[in-house]
Amino acid sequence: MNNQRMPLPLGQGPAPAPAFLSIVQHNCLGSWNVFLSLFESFKEATTYPSIVLLQDPPVNKAHLPSFNGFKSFFPPVRKPSVAAYVHMSFLSDYTVFPRFRGVDDVLALDVSSVKPLFGTAFPSFRIINAYSTNTADHRIHSVPPDVLFPDLGFPLLVVGDLNIHNPLSDPLRQFSPKEISSSTPYFEKAAGSGFALLNPPGE
Repeated sequence: MNNQRMPLPLGQGPAPAPAFLSIVQHNCLGSWNVFLSLFESFKEATTYPSIVLLQDPPVNKAHLPSFNGFKSFFPPVRKPSVAAYVHMSFLSDYTVFPRFRGVDDVLALDVSSVKPLFGTAFPSFRIINAYSTNTADHRIHSVPPDVLFPDLGFPLLVVGDLNIHNPLSDPLRQFSPKEISSSTPYFEKAAGSGFALLNPPGE
């Protein structure tokens, strides 16, 4: 996954999407200022990302903002916790089908083509964008491990703000027993389903 920020100048025409898969992920904290700051930061580059995945996007009267050159996808609820913006050039080259759980915190995108995609042997893959938060129990998260890491016969990329903390992903940090016990089922499920952590530990 390419996690570098790419351009999205506000009020300008769409720049070309790159030929490779470029994904930007960001938690907007429900703030329009944070949201706009993210997109303002794209101004210096010359290409847009293929896909922008957001957690806690700003919502105004049950509507998310739209951007020239992108198509947005989000759960059909009043205040979605996740959203995806897919570049129109990417949509012209690949089929993108959104999947919803009927809740506000998970969005999946199935991407497919007639040919193998991005150096793999598979003509399709899935991206899951999730915003998992603590429930009232504080030992249970809103998105369970089996939803995040399903067993599929094709590649799956899981992206999001999961609010789980474990020494495997951040070895230099001190963890409470509660954090380790609540995060362990996620790492066990991910490892058992063949997932690997893409970002370097601690980042």
